[in-house]
Amino acid sequence: MVFEACTGCYEDVVRAEANGANRIELCDNLMEGGTTPSYGTIKKTIENINLPINVIIRPRGGNFIYSNVEKEIMYIDIEMCKNLGVNAIVIGALTKSGKIDSDFIKKVKEVSGDLNITFHMAFDEVMDKKSAIDELVELGIDRILTKGGDISALNNLDTLKELIEYAGDRIIIIPGAGINKGNRDLVIEKTKAKEIHGTKIV
Repeated sequence: MVFEACTGCYEDVVRAEANGANRIELCDNLMEGGTTPSYGTIKKTIENINLPINVIIRPRGGNFIYSNVEKEIMYIDIEMCKNLGVNAIVIGALTKSGKIDSDFIKKVKEVSGDLNITFHMAFDEVMDKKSAIDELVELGIDRILTKGGDISALNNLDTLKELIEYAGDRIIIIPGAGINKGNRDLVIEKTKAKEIHGTKIV
C-alpha cells in the first residue's frame, strides 16, 4: 500500500515523512487545488527528504484548459523538475469539449523523458472516464489521480472500485480527495486501491 501525502509546503513534507508517508505530491497553493511549487522548494525537498517526490505542474488555479503560453511554461517547469531529479510529475489538461488534451499530453511525455507521470484530477471533469483511461494508457501515463466523480472519493467508492477494476494492471488509479488517516482503511477495503492520496493520509 502506498500512502501518497499531498503537501503544500516544505514543512508539510517533513511532517508527512515523519508520519510514515510512502511518497510525496509536492504543491503550492493547495487552496487553489495545487500549483507548481518554486524551484527552491523542489530543490530543498529533493535534497533533504528520502521519499519519491512527485511535483505538480500547474501554472494557475481554475480550469484545465490551457493557452499555448501556459503550456510553454509547463514544459519549462517539467525540464526544471527533470534536472532536479524528481520522481514524477503530476499534470493534466482538457480540451474545450471536456476531453483529454492528448496533443499536449503527448508533448508532455516527450519533454518528461523517463519521468513517471500522474494525470491529476482534471480526469474528474471527463464524462466518459473509461475511454479516458484507455486514452491515458495509450499515451503512456503511469497513474490517474481521481475522486471518481464530484465532491470527494468517499461519495464515489463504487465508481472508484469500478474504475480500478477496469484499469487492471494497465494503469494505476489513485483515489484522492477527502481521504484521511481515519477513513483510509474503509476506502482501501471498498475500492481495492493499491495507492491512496490525501493531505491528511498519514
